Amino acid sequence: MKEGLLVLATLIVGSVTLNAMRQSPPQYLTSLFRSPPSKYRLLQIIHGFGRFGNDAVTIRERLQDLKSIGVGGLVVNVGFQDYMRSDEQWRIFLSGVKVAEELGFVLWLYDEEGYPSGAAGGLVLERNPDFEAIGLVRIVDEEGKPRYEIQRMYEGTHCTENVYKKRRYINIIDPEAVRTFIALTHSEYAKRIPNLGKRIRAIFTDEPSLVTTYIRPPENALPAIPWVEDLPKEFKRRKGYDLTPHLDSLFIDVGDYQRVRCDFYDVVAQLVAERYFGQIQDWCHRNGIASSGHLLAEEKLLWHAMYYGDLIACLRRMDIPGIDMLTSDPRAIVTGHGFIVPKLASSAAHLEGIYETMSETSDFVQRTGAWGGQKRRAWLPEMKATAAIQFLLGINTITSYYSHPFGDQNEREDYAHYCTYVGRLGVMLRDAGHVCDVAVLYPIAGIWANFYPTTLSMYQPHPSKRLNEIDDQFVQLCRLLLQNQIDYDIVDEMAICEAKVERGRFRVAKESYKALIVPTTDAIHLSTLRKIEEMKRRGVLVIAIGKIPEFAASRNEDNEPVRELAKRIFSGESWLPSANEKLIQKLRTGNCGIVVEPQNPNLWVARYQRNGLQICFLVNTTTEPISATVHLPNWRQASLWFPDSGEIQPAKAMREGKELRVTVTVPALDSLFIVGSK
Repeated sequence: MKEGLLVLATLIVGSVTLNAMRQSPPQYLTSLFRSPPSKYRLLQIIHGFGRFGNDAVTIRERLQDLKSIGVGGLVVNVGFQDYMRSDEQWRIFLSGVKVAEELGFVLWLYDEEGYPSGAAGGLVLERNPDFEAIGLVRIVDEEGKPRYEIQRMYEGTHCTENVYKKRRYINIIDPEAVRTFIALTHSEYAKRIPNLGKRIRAIFTDEPSLVTTYIRPPENALPAIPWVEDLPKEFKRRKGYDLTPHLDSLFIDVGDYQRVRCDFYDVVAQLVAERYFGQIQDWCHRNGIASSGHLLAEEKLLWHAMYYGDLIACLRRMDIPGIDMLTSDPRAIVTGHGFIVPKLASSAAHLEGIYETMSETSDFVQRTGAWGGQKRRAWLPEMKATAAIQFLLGINTITSYYSHPFGDQNEREDYAHYCTYVGRLGVMLRDAGHVCDVAVLYPIAGIWANFYPTTLSMYQPHPSKRLNEIDDQFVQLCRLLLQNQIDYDIVDEMAICEAKVERGRFRVAKESYKALIVPTTDAIHLSTLRKIEEMKRRGVLVIAIGKIPEFAASRNEDNEPVRELAKRIFSGESWLPSANEKLIQKLRTGNCGIVVEPQNPNLWVARYQRNGLQICFLVNTTTEPISATVHLPNWRQASLWFPDSGEIQPAKAMREGKELRVTVTVPALDSLFIVGSK
């Protein structure tokens, strides 16, 4: 009898203890949240310890100052003076690295003297001038006959129009040029930093790109396409046919231009991904560090085709895919195209089964008046909201170009607050897994099919009306989903073809989706359509928006089967003329996203999981507080975590059947976490 009572008492105590654990957040996480360690805080980009001084004592004083205001890491490089050649600059750099390590900073390397990366401060082209970027141009003679010539690309391109320096640039699809850049830069760091992989977290590459697009076109500009000496051979090897007879189709709408262009820009994208980003990633893996950085002109699909062929293909070859965010105006980010940039980078990471991502964040637009505004520094609420929006969209590491650490006392206090705010976001989301129900197809093939080079500035609309429709409607669709609290990943055709379909969902790496949205597009691979048909047949919600594909995304596939299959898949309830409220209703019926009452387009929501905890992250993108009730199916309990203050408090919650309904008020331009369990 006594033994039975003892067992019963033990069970009761165990039950009480378990319930208590369920009702209170884990102690380790609350401690991290209130006082984030360095690994979750921002990294300050400082470009050389020489700006602090030439000796270890002075460098230490300045780095201790940065540490005192909450900076967690540094993005550093050897000094730009006599770049990569000066023994004195290397001495200062190595002295600074030693001091930074002693102070506990996380260290990343920056791989260029300014940007775009690839030049090694001009050393690559000094080694071999033939490594310079080239393009193929089309010249029509007096009789109307075209001829094709190779042209060095420089005037009016990113080489001359970037803010840093006018400098001739390498061809990033020339494998020897990139190999030389790595030897002159990455390998030089490895020689001088013993045990590199244990001391350096990642290396940061900055805006490498193809330079066959004009920003400020010169008077004698000619339309150009990316080129490298072995491109025809590589094209034949990868696509199985000779490109030369089809060159006209790349410049004008003649012949089988849609499918030829898809093949061409697919090959270009493969070469950029393999020969630039892939070579760097392979070097990093051999040396035990991560590859990171960001690309150029991420905001528009048109620019993806111009500068990379395929942005996601390139981002997939980074261990920590990154972006840059040049504005700290949160309203401009969510109402313009800026919001799509972090979503692209985080989606690429998710397709590879990784979750660490990076944003080079600054108030460049505000400080320079680049968009026509008054020159000023960003205010703390803007900085916090800019960080929160990016974290909600999948970014979880900030490399900072803000100049506030070196300002007056008020600015220092603001920056210290910002550093802690970013650290708290990092604690919650850096090690968390993303959870969403919806995938949106990356419609780059539709852009390829309609793209041809021009002498217009990249900032002018492309002459193809259809291309512009695909581009604009894609961004509008992606914004509409977020405004209705429906998170998503952007998935490429490769991800769809490799997906595992089961029980009304399809899985890509660690992600699992209930629905696939196909935005308006002209072209798609037949194999992709066949996989989408399988998804639909096995219970995945499939919806096409606008114009459905009518061209095969390769000359090796026929158009007619694509048209027939697209019509069969995207018929009846599986097609909508535009992204509108009917789309949202269909997704709601499929239990996609989070329900918020009252619905508010300025409240954005994303879900994550961290060590068994459920995390619902809410960001108020407007300048007024937002009160709402958040519906959380199958949640048992919840608490509210405020990154601005570090405060944690019980949630005001009511259970309705299997659903927990949590009432929150999210401050203006701020965020909060609902944390609980299922």
